[in-house]
Amino acid sequence: MVGQIRSKIKIAGAGPSGLTAAILLARAGYDVEIFEARDAVGARFIGDFQVIENMSREEDALEMLKRFGLDTNFYLRPVRQALFFDHRLRSQPVKSRRPFGYFIRRGSEGETLDRGLLAQALAAGAKIHYQTRIKPEETEQDGTSHLIVATGPAAPDGLAKEMTFTTSLPETVWVLFDMNLSPGGYAYLFVLDGIATFGCAITQDLSRINHYFDRSLRRFQEMVSFPIENDRTAYSFMNFSLKESAEAGGRRFVGEAGGFQDYLFGLGIRYALTTGYAAAESILKNTPYDPLWKEALGPAQEVSLVNRFLYESGGNRGLSLFIRQSGRDDLQDYLGKWHRSPWWKRLLLPLVKWRWRRTDRCVHRLPAHWCRNKPVSSHPELGPAKP
Repeated sequence: MVGQIRSKIKIAGAGPSGLTAAILLARAGYDVEIFEARDAVGARFIGDFQVIENMSREEDALEMLKRFGLDTNFYLRPVRQALFFDHRLRSQPVKSRRPFGYFIRRGSEGETLDRGLLAQALAAGAKIHYQTRIKPEETEQDGTSHLIVATGPAAPDGLAKEMTFTTSLPETVWVLFDMNLSPGGYAYLFVLDGIATFGCAITQDLSRINHYFDRSLRRFQEMVSFPIENDRTAYSFMNFSLKESAEAGGRRFVGEAGGFQDYLFGLGIRYALTTGYAAAESILKNTPYDPLWKEALGPAQEVSLVNRFLYESGGNRGLSLFIRQSGRDDLQDYLGKWHRSPWWKRLLLPLVKWRWRRTDRCVHRLPAHWCRNKPVSSHPELGPAKP
């Protein structure tokens, strides 16, 4: 019966995936405790804008939130148009009828996704312990029935440096695709409601993120001069892996702790919410977790690996073609086609896995999985690349 204490659940980590699971389970009457290593939810973020992507699935992200039973008590802005730039600063306006994404904010202050989900979890009866980590063996001694691991990324498969600042710039959604400035990734400037987020995301040569960030920032300021006031900077990284199981020793791994990420653009919030929901559903329905996340995300993760291969292999010439094509079609429809799994992508998958496989030991949390070796950049003008 809802509202009746039925079983003890512990959740390691208070990110979107862990809080989603906590909300659903606490509402169903479970005794839910969340253990967060930092002193606040969202503490590693700086109020930066992030995106819930809306092109990998036919279901709109707002409908997904509604289906999950999550309230939108946080900053949420649809995005239907943007300006893409190639390495020569040739611009291409892009737009869509339906939102191709939704802006949210991350952090421990204001109307962030983190604080909104926490409020829902606490209202449902969940308890949270800050600056506390939980060990699996501890759950075996206190009668815990289920442990959900939502501790975020353990190993960087992509890295971003971001800066937030106040500005008088008009609303701006700009993305620069240049492999020399952001190898394997892109740089971006988002301005909404007088707040700006500038970032540089890379998947190669991760040790030189500061170098790429500075060069990308200078490149943007060549396009438009803007003062930077009240600035804050932070780093974040993504975690991607393929696996047969996201369960180990009775633990369910969700979000980036389980390597759940869209590898094409490194967007993971939709994956985090989905796996948090799937973990809760597996407990509520007393059914295995693996079939639930595989049905929702298994093929999507595989095709995103192939997409990432195509993205990096095409270089700047390929990105220029991608940008021009983005402007010819409805962007949401065009990106949706990228996330489909035609026969030729399924045939390419084993080759990509073989070529990019990691053969040495890694620190991803799941015991059995496929993960990528760590590539380095080799652009001549940058000098020797560092591993």
